Amino acid sequence: MADLLMIVSAIAGFAPALALMFYTLNDYTYPKVEKPFFDDRKLFAFFALGIVLGMVLFAFESWGQTISRNETIVLLIVGFAAMECLMKLVILNFPRFQRKVDTAFYGLSMGLGISSTFTFASIYASAVSLETVTAVDMLAFSLLGVQLILLHGSTTAFIGVGVARGSVKPYLAEAMLIHIGYNMLMVPFFMFEVFEPPINYIGLVVATVVVVYAYVKVHRLSLPALVQDALKGRVKEPKKATKVKK
Repeated sequence: MADLLMIVSAIAGFAPALALMFYTLNDYTYPKVEKPFFDDRKLFAFFALGIVLGMVLFAFESWGQTISRNETIVLLIVGFAAMECLMKLVILNFPRFQRKVDTAFYGLSMGLGISSTFTFASIYASAVSLETVTAVDMLAFSLLGVQLILLHGSTTAFIGVGVARGSVKPYLAEAMLIHIGYNMLMVPFFMFEVFEPPINYIGLVVATVVVVYAYVKVHRLSLPALVQDALKGRVKEPKKATKVKK
């Protein structure tokens, strides 16, 4: 049973993250463009780095939850969000990645890598804590996993866009606000059960709206605008980048 739970949890963590990465980045690589806006090897290297970081963050946050109480819930909400966003910034803001359009794509890839293992570990840990795991339980855990994938993918991409544009502060602030907002809706409503069912489902719905909005903004606005500015010479392009085919 444990092996089956592990397999299902791994699929729920990795499959949506990889599918979302392909869906989002498909417009910026071959065959949609003559030459890609990013290096595939670096893209998957950042995804692999994210996989490692996801396990580290899960272990740290799991420990943090065990020592936290209702009195320290605000510290938990703000502290974890700030710590994660600053960690992502430190990695993406190395001089070699600054003011380069491909940094935004590497940020997205790293964020989805983080979410894949974080989601896998979260679902598995939640499932094994139950005496009996039903299909409804796994569906609920999977929906939570989709939230985490959208959250980490969007916030890390925002930070990457900020580094690529050489304007870190507003994009870092946006990423932190999204992450803090999500935590405010999920931590007290579910982890600490400050609000009882069915009221806590309001938090679930609003949190879902927040992360969906964030990812749609990345996919429909932030990345396309960055690429257009790169083509106009306002952001440094990789040497092999070129215009999208008509």
